[in-house]
Amino acid sequence: MYVKFTAAIICIILCSLNVVAAVKRTPIRTTLEGSTRTTVEMMPSPNSSVHWLSAAIFIAGFASFLSWGVSDYNESLEKEENRSNTTDANQNIVPENSQSYPSINPTISGKNIIQFTPRVSDNLETKSQTLSPEEFYSQLQQEDYWDDNEDTNNKPSAS
Repeated sequence: MYVKFTAAIICIILCSLNVVAAVKRTPIRTTLEGSTRTTVEMMPSPNSSVHWLSAAIFIAGFASFLSWGVSDYNESLEKEENRSNTTDANQNIVPENSQSYPSINPTISGKNIIQFTPRVSDNLETKSQTLSPEEFYSQLQQEDYWDDNEDTNNKPSAS
């Protein structure tokens, strides 16, 4: 994978050098028609078309090596993710005597998923029922996790 990225970097450098060589003009001394005075003219590179063709080939090489490297990188991430998911699924098997809460779906749990403990409800009948939007909103209002008073302790005073 890293070899492909290195090849892509080399291709873009060679493409840039070919573009510079194709655009570069060389100053030459010459005489104009019917005059004996010498003058300086800017002559285009004699191999300009070859440089442009090489630049096009190197930009195509850059694109192919870059896409090849990115696809290899994505495949390695998928393999690592699948390996970690199978490892996590095997580790999420909880013995019956364990006090921790089992995961809702052990195949989904990963490094970035936080497992919250279930809420204890006084009324067991409402626990199995879905909440109406009004009940849900009232519970959110009762549990203020983003209280403004906590933020004032962390902010330095502007004095």
